[in-house]
Amino acid sequence: TRLIPTLGFIVGLEGIDCDHDEDNVNAQNRLQMLLCQFVRVISNSFAAPVTLFLDDLQWADSASIAAVNQLLLGGGLNSQDVHFFFLGCY
Repeated sequence: TRLIPTLGFIVGLEGIDCDHDEDNVNAQNRLQMLLCQFVRVISNSFAAPVTLFLDDLQWADSASIAAVNQLLLGGGLNSQDVHFFFLGCY
């Protein structure tokens, strides 16, 4: 939320104070969690599915692949009420 201050309002973290002196691993994990929450909130807000299309995934770094994995496998987007479609291409 330090990069995008209004994101905290969108995903419901507006009152939570974050430690900005944390290490990179914790920052990456927090960013992945915020990405999952953001997609979940946006997907629940619309009747039509939200689509995320990523092209040229062969050039993605390990942090980006980890974020996509977290989003698809551990982000809570597999429930019936979430309208989310992911399409990745190599």
